[in-house]
Amino acid sequence: MKIRSTKNEDGFSLFELIIAMGITITILGLATSILAGGFRVRTREDAKSDGIADVQRALNIMTREISNSGLRLPSGLGAVGKNGVVTNDSDNQSLRFVSNLNGLPDSANGYAEDTDVSDTDEDVKFLMYVDAGLSQRYIVRYERNATNETTVLANRIDSLVFRYYDKKVTYDTTVDSNGVCDITNVINSSGTAESEVSPGAAKFVVIAVGVTLPAVGAPNTSGYQPPAQVQLTSDVVLRNSIDY
Repeated sequence: MKIRSTKNEDGFSLFELIIAMGITITILGLATSILAGGFRVRTREDAKSDGIADVQRALNIMTREISNSGLRLPSGLGAVGKNGVVTNDSDNQSLRFVSNLNGLPDSANGYAEDTDVSDTDEDVKFLMYVDAGLSQRYIVRYERNATNETTVLANRIDSLVFRYYDKKVTYDTTVDSNGVCDITNVINSSGTAESEVSPGAAKFVVIAVGVTLPAVGAPNTSGYQPPAQVQLTSDVVLRNSIDY
């Protein structure tokens, strides 16, 4: 008796395997490209969020501290305006102010009135510091009194501008040819154009900060993102210079 066995030897041809491998490689390449683009977008958005968050924190600190300018100023302070702004050390790139934070309005309750502005946080200057070697710009808080302490409030900025007004204003934001963020079309509550005043005569300060995000990738390539610029502003009321 003869037993006959059969074996199924059917399979893919070499040509079919090559086609299948080509399709698989193509799909993997597309998926990798999409995934890489997604990571680039995420990295860019994270950098944007971090940069904006740094500037917002810096603006909050500057707004809060500058608003105390001129509080209970003692007499005899040279070069200090009624609003507490140090006139010979303030301009559109920096602002220095003084305030007697621990001064008392009188000597009631047995406490002696503090008559100087030599304590911590009573003589402060804000400015943009440019590190040419690292090509970096920083918002810096400089403590002018005993410690002479310098604190970096934000480390990814491109411009910092202070504008001084004696009336509350509204405005548009703009960027000049040098990439400096500023304000324009400044008008007062009557709807007329409002001119800037000297720092010592100001009752309101507008702070404008520009943050530029560099380009990601190369033009005409997958995931390319052009450079982008973000501007943030803050309106500061020098409350001790206003008669209510």
